[in-house]
Amino acid sequence: MSHSVVGPRALRSHSSKMELKITRCLSALVSVNCVVLTLASVDALGFCQTQAHVAELTSSAATGEMSQDPAFPQAQPETEGVSSVALDRLDELVAGFVEAEEIVGAELLVIKNRRTVMHAVYGRDEPKVGQPLAKNTIFSIRSMTKPLAGVMAQILIDERVLKLTDPVSIHLESFDNERSREITIEHLLTHRSGLPMKSAGRLWSDYSSYDHIGQIADYWGELGPQLFKPGEQYHYADANVDTLGAIIERAAGEPAEELIENRLLRALGMSDSMTLLKVGDPRLERVAGKNVGGIGRWRQFWRWQGKPYFSFPMFAQGFYSTTVDYARFMQMILDGGAVNGKQILSKAAISRILMPVSPTPMPTGFAGLNSSYGQLMHLYEKNGKIVAFGHSGSDATYAWAWPDQDLMVLYFTQSRGSATMTRMEAVIDSLLARPIPVQKN
Repeated sequence: MSHSVVGPRALRSHSSKMELKITRCLSALVSVNCVVLTLASVDALGFCQTQAHVAELTSSAATGEMSQDPAFPQAQPETEGVSSVALDRLDELVAGFVEAEEIVGAELLVIKNRRTVMHAVYGRDEPKVGQPLAKNTIFSIRSMTKPLAGVMAQILIDERVLKLTDPVSIHLESFDNERSREITIEHLLTHRSGLPMKSAGRLWSDYSSYDHIGQIADYWGELGPQLFKPGEQYHYADANVDTLGAIIERAAGEPAEELIENRLLRALGMSDSMTLLKVGDPRLERVAGKNVGGIGRWRQFWRWQGKPYFSFPMFAQGFYSTTVDYARFMQMILDGGAVNGKQILSKAAISRILMPVSPTPMPTGFAGLNSSYGQLMHLYEKNGKIVAFGHSGSDATYAWAWPDQDLMVLYFTQSRGSATMTRMEAVIDSLLARPIPVQKN
């Protein structure tokens, strides 16, 4: 196991502490009453209050200290108001996941006040026989691609190249039919188009039979909404964001992946993030293999052997990144759309991204918070106030940010099928984000 943590405490042997780990982890979970939240009571979200809070949030963050190179310099936890004991317990939790074979490996990054207070790696790249996971591994981030595509769309909305109210049909002819004509760009950004997550047909049996994102969008336009009338409900679907990628390309007149690389990744200094894996790229040796399975039955189903997993950029699930790079993206949102003093995204766009629109069925370990969705961002709020935001990916990558605490946690694994997210959320919540006061006798 390759393992290091920034902080004052030396690491202890994991194998000799299993009983302590289990006790501590269970204690942390019990203390926050970690339950899978049902969202039936989310109807009263208090959106007006949320909007005022988001405006205040982005205004104050944008005038503060901006991320710089190196983006997140190391600091001792206590100097940033973080308990080393809390980080030790979080460390033990993730190490325990590896030892129990709940995940194959993981990289964990904790950033407080734009300072790295913990950066650790655990386990291996491949089950049983793989190399120890290394820091700054490049992961398939799957659905964490969605917020990146969404921000590119927001930039074009800021520039009036696109409008939220645009019918998709004015950009893509395949949507100009009775089934799909009512779908707008806003419906795509909020997963309220009525397009399904899956459907019968060639798309779901053979991606390799397509060679461009426009063909994927045409498939969905011709199929049309299958679940409800556009705007009436929420249903999370890759179709929305792949279609958005095709619209970005058509409206801007250049490949959407090039726009994202030049105007977003490069602007944020995300030099280890890729829209597509390409032969000859020196970063390929750092790309993790992709594992699937469950406890004790992991197998690697893909690794780089000269051919990418997707043969062209997929804007709902196809990008690659590192924990540090994705933290740069999250920091931009925290900073109200600014990077090193330059505004690359308007405060109005940040407000749109962070405005709850729909309750979601996504479970969360954040006690007492409602799980909802804005414009391609997962939100956690209470009484209309945004407490945290972030996104996850189906290959088990996660990123969370707490604006009021100036805190970010990124937990990347390549263990598709693992079920550690809500436990991580519960422990992070109780130890770092909203620490439970210790009662003294």
